[in-house]
Amino acid sequence: MNRTAAVLLALLVALMPLAGCISDGVDGNDGAPGETGAQGLPGQDGADGLDGVDGLNGTDGVAGIAGADGADGSNGTDGVDGKTTLIQTFIEYPGEFCVDGGVGLHVGIDDDSDAYLSIDEIDETVYVCNGADGQDGDDGSDGSSGSSGSSGGTAGMMLSDSIRLSKSDGCPAGGRLMAFGLDNGDNGGTAGNGVLESGEIDDQTTYCSDQRVGFVNDARPGTTGSKPVAYQGMRISIEDTLYFAADDGVHGYELWGYNTTTDEMWMVADIRQGAQGSFPGYLLAVQHGTQLFFGAYTDDNGTELWAHDHTTGTTWMAANLGMDQPSPSGSNPGDDIEIMYGDTLYFSAFTQQYATELWAYNTLTQNSWLVQDIHMGSSANPGWYMHFIHNDVLYFTARDVGNVHDLWAHNQSNGTTWKVAAFGTDPNTHPGNYMDHLIGDTLYFDALTPLGRELMAYNLLNHTSWLVADLELGQVGSNPGEHMSLVVGNTLLFDTADDSLWAHDTSNGTTWRVMQHTGTNAGEGTHETVVGNMAFFQAQDSAGGAELWAFDSETGQAFRAADIVPGADGSNPGQNMMVGLSGVVYFDASTHSTGRELWAHDPADGSTWVVADIAYDDPNYTTPDPSSNPARSFWAFHNGCLFFDAYESETGREMWKMCLEHTITYGV
Repeated sequence: MNRTAAVLLALLVALMPLAGCISDGVDGNDGAPGETGAQGLPGQDGADGLDGVDGLNGTDGVAGIAGADGADGSNGTDGVDGKTTLIQTFIEYPGEFCVDGGVGLHVGIDDDSDAYLSIDEIDETVYVCNGADGQDGDDGSDGSSGSSGSSGGTAGMMLSDSIRLSKSDGCPAGGRLMAFGLDNGDNGGTAGNGVLESGEIDDQTTYCSDQRVGFVNDARPGTTGSKPVAYQGMRISIEDTLYFAADDGVHGYELWGYNTTTDEMWMVADIRQGAQGSFPGYLLAVQHGTQLFFGAYTDDNGTELWAHDHTTGTTWMAANLGMDQPSPSGSNPGDDIEIMYGDTLYFSAFTQQYATELWAYNTLTQNSWLVQDIHMGSSANPGWYMHFIHNDVLYFTARDVGNVHDLWAHNQSNGTTWKVAAFGTDPNTHPGNYMDHLIGDTLYFDALTPLGRELMAYNLLNHTSWLVADLELGQVGSNPGEHMSLVVGNTLLFDTADDSLWAHDTSNGTTWRVMQHTGTNAGEGTHETVVGNMAFFQAQDSAGGAELWAFDSETGQAFRAADIVPGADGSNPGQNMMVGLSGVVYFDASTHSTGRELWAHDPADGSTWVVADIAYDDPNYTTPDPSSNPARSFWAFHNGCLFFDAYESETGREMWKMCLEHTITYGV
């Protein structure tokens, strides 16, 4: 580098800091654009802007065309049939409700479906009262003969009458005629006499019933039949289902049911697997609400307490009290006593530890317990002779260390158990051995006394006991009620050892011999029943064989109600059954032409007839007709029908039923 260039370079360097103080020169022309550089990385999102103002709502669109109707839904299942309403009429004599008398009507629901309106089923009572007597009319003006004017009297008063109809009136199962009219003397009647005569009837309503007998179900096809049985009471009706025991030939005797709505019969539970059967209800069968409790046998546990719930359809062993026994014989619940007391079932049961004592099972908690060990080291056999509930206290016979059966009691509210009364010191005192009836606050029963076995009484309020009557003088004893005993109104009716029939009026304390029979005791080996103010039973006198007899509590007398087989043979009625339904007595009886079949007797007109000849095989009556032997092992009321077992050659012994068909006719 020469000197001049060096000086210039130095000068340039020295002047560079002063460049900003010197005015810019004229800008040169823009250069040509350079090439676009590569795109940079995206920047971060900016913050959201504020929401804009909502726009105005648009106008509604035009409605669309309606769609076609959907298909109809399927019909719901039929509801359960309602209970029958019953009406019972009676004459209302002048008094508090009808000053001049009239007709009363009891109205209520037939809760137990027996076609009879009992006292506890009456929901309402109404009265149709006679009108008051009209004022006496003015005396007529004196005529030439001086006759007096006619009296106003009761002419024109509305009257009503209720007449019981019987088989002779065309109503074999009973009926009722309700008649109404003015006491105006029409058609030959007497005006103003207060009696509704036939010619004065202006309107009437006739209620008439007839029997219809039919076969229920062939549960065991063939000529043997399922042989339905009731045992100690396995004939329980819950809603529309009747429960009983039957054998279909495959499972042995098990729990069965019959539904009156669907007409279906089925085995409810196969408790004991195999063909031997569990024999449900053999010792115990009671109902509580929609549940039934019964004894049943299994190979593992013997006979124990079982239960079935009608609503859920479940069946289970409710209590196993015999687990302490070396062999599965079971505790045999209910062998001496079975009774519902509130929500608790009280029953006798045998265990190795306590022998036979009183136990309890609560149906709500499903717990069971020993009520009390009354006879320590042995069996108290509670309720063997008597058991009942009075004033919310359970009474029962039991024996303690003295080995004498006395009267005991248990109060559920406080759990106490105590001896109420002793009726003797002899171990054979056995109060209630043949009969026991609670009438009001007094218990009537037989017991061994120093005068023999006679009729005793005990008042549960004042705790006094007394001998009612020494019917067999001396120390022999009359054994009252050994074959039959009934309560008809205030009268206690029973047989004695000398073939006599006795009666005791509990209202006045009188006792009398009604009659003395021949051959057999009244009611011996047969059944008896009460219909209205009359008792019906089998008896025999010197005039004929064993026939249907009746005792009228109003007259205190007995008489032959029907002579079905005249002569010495007799029809032997009531060997299997004798029950009342709607004022008519139904029973089994035997004749040459029908065999043993179902019969009926109407006390209102005294008519007696065979209801159905089920085993009808000989139309010419040349040989004794075979017998269906109805109700030999089973009968029950259910939904207004009488169910019973009967034999027929093609189906064997199966379930049959007799239902009442009712008709109502209006007008004269």
